Amino acid sequence: MGFDETIIHCGAPALCGIKPACLFSMNGKNYASGFEKLHQWRPYFSKDQTFFVPLKKSDGRFLFFVYDKNLLEEVCMNRQNALYLAGKGYPVQKGFAAVLAELLHRLAVSRDFPHEVGLFLGYPLEDVVGFELQGAKGSKYSGTWKVYGNLEDALHRMNMYKTCTETCMKWLADGLSVPSAAKKYKVTYKVTKNA
Repeated sequence: MGFDETIIHCGAPALCGIKPACLFSMNGKNYASGFEKLHQWRPYFSKDQTFFVPLKKSDGRFLFFVYDKNLLEEVCMNRQNALYLAGKGYPVQKGFAAVLAELLHRLAVSRDFPHEVGLFLGYPLEDVVGFELQGAKGSKYSGTWKVYGNLEDALHRMNMYKTCTETCMKWLADGLSVPSAAKKYKVTYKVTKNA
């Protein structure tokens, strides 16, 4: 899979404004092939408050954190989520930028993903805590994430993310660029941004 395909396949829901963030890895060669595109895309995505953060890992891979600032800030500053993150040592009292910086630091230096990363990826708090406490045991469903809480809501979200990815992959195969596919999705599905 090439650079553009990887970005859409792994990051479309965040790029299209329906998911707070996506996290995926890419090998160094694939990253190098698309480095210039990231710089070209930055003005388009940043005006919608969507950002790419590539983090180089010690094994030469790049970990990509793609996020919609408005959606991610809403998740992080939600009262229950903020209490959970504060309990995990995140500087919630300093605001969203400090919480995001702490997450990126943890992702950059850690070999494993911290349990709380699911919260940043838009997984419900009860599912994040359920996985942290029970692992794979006791989950109601295993899909994009393990569901311990509201199964109907989780399945709806998973299907929405899957449809977004499949739609954008098709448009990319039809010749649209990554920014154009994200824009077409937002227009077609009337995705509105919270200011």
